[in-house]
Amino acid sequence: MESFFRLRRDTVGEGVMSLHPEVAKFIGITRPAERLICFGSQSVRAIVYTSQSLKENYASISSDLLDELNIPLNCHYEILLKGNEIHFGPFISLLAGNTDKSIEKKLDDLLDYLLYYKEIKGAVLVFSIEGVNKETQTINGYLYNPKSKQWEKGTYPYPSSIFVLTKKASSKWIKHFKSIIGDAVFNDFHYNKWNIHKILKTSYNVKESLPHSILYESPDDLYSFLQRYSKIMVKSISTSKDSSIYKISKENNYLVITHPQKGESKKIKFSEQEQVYELFSKYFKNGQYMIQQSIELQTTHDRTIDFRVIVIKNPDGKWQVMNMFARQGKPGTVLSNIYPYVELGKETLQEVWDLNDVKTAMMMKDISDKSIEAVRVIEEKGVHFANASVDIKVDENEDIWILDVQHRNPSHEIALVAGFPDLYYEILKTNMLYAKKLAGFI
Repeated sequence: MESFFRLRRDTVGEGVMSLHPEVAKFIGITRPAERLICFGSQSVRAIVYTSQSLKENYASISSDLLDELNIPLNCHYEILLKGNEIHFGPFISLLAGNTDKSIEKKLDDLLDYLLYYKEIKGAVLVFSIEGVNKETQTINGYLYNPKSKQWEKGTYPYPSSIFVLTKKASSKWIKHFKSIIGDAVFNDFHYNKWNIHKILKTSYNVKESLPHSILYESPDDLYSFLQRYSKIMVKSISTSKDSSIYKISKENNYLVITHPQKGESKKIKFSEQEQVYELFSKYFKNGQYMIQQSIELQTTHDRTIDFRVIVIKNPDGKWQVMNMFARQGKPGTVLSNIYPYVELGKETLQEVWDLNDVKTAMMMKDISDKSIEAVRVIEEKGVHFANASVDIKVDENEDIWILDVQHRNPSHEIALVAGFPDLYYEILKTNMLYAKKLAGFI
């Protein structure tokens, strides 16, 4: 028997489904029997017959039931039995944007998730919030056709699981989806950087690895912080790609303000505290930035180094570190994500910190453990979390610092930049297999 099933339309019968006798016997049917046929959130009653004319990996469903279920015929399905219910699936989806126009730009890139379709199988839908009809509980979206390996637009029922790839999905929408399909919506939340820091700080095991940070609420906060640390970072708490970050240092009666993203650096002389306050008020809005001690790093060839640890849930539902990458910024910059040089983190640790194999393995394990602990702390807040990357720095004393946890569609293309396409596709496949598990097919 094949590991997947194909469906075909029965244009003669009504309210019926037919299976090969061996398949029917496998699911406990030896004579015509009524069963509930399920696809995603939709279900219909059918009389199940056997037919010797069908191949073992085919099922025939009458047109009226196919149309009611909105089930596509081009996909490769698995069959799941739940009592008297027969489920065809998995039916999983990627919520990729707020509007149809926004997701159309992403469709080619989203094909990366389907390179291993033969292991995922089922129906895979990409959709936007705009495409959802709450009243009919249907979605206008793009379904993957494994034959053409392209997306095809159509209308389908709600899926069995949803992988959220956009911060545009409000909590109201998430609650709505969960009210229909249960706790099968993952990465279902959006926190800003300050929210993440406050959550991580609640953990005894994690907080000691966090740089000292406060929320910017007045120029005095920043001025006082500079009295304690000679070099600090001021970061926008927004998680958008164009969010700002500044490095500020104090040198006698001068302030050096560096804006790495723009490649700008200003050295400003001041004689009075009020001048500094006025300057800070010009640059920063209260409550929109966080102030953080600057972690002094090992550098090679005058490059700043940090690490990105990819942490996702595997098909068993357990957190797993897929790998760690070292990012080295342009010479002289304070950010490592500006035109970075990327390689596997293990190689960088060993070379830059001059570690032997045993010490490298210990450091790698410590970083992995801290990264998994960080995502677990966030998960304990009651969110459904399964796809993350953790940004880490290691200082000159080999102490490990957690800078941030990327939780809303963190880019795993860093594996491609580092020259590991197989790892990149393995990460995306693991994401999809977790979605398949939530749909009930693992």
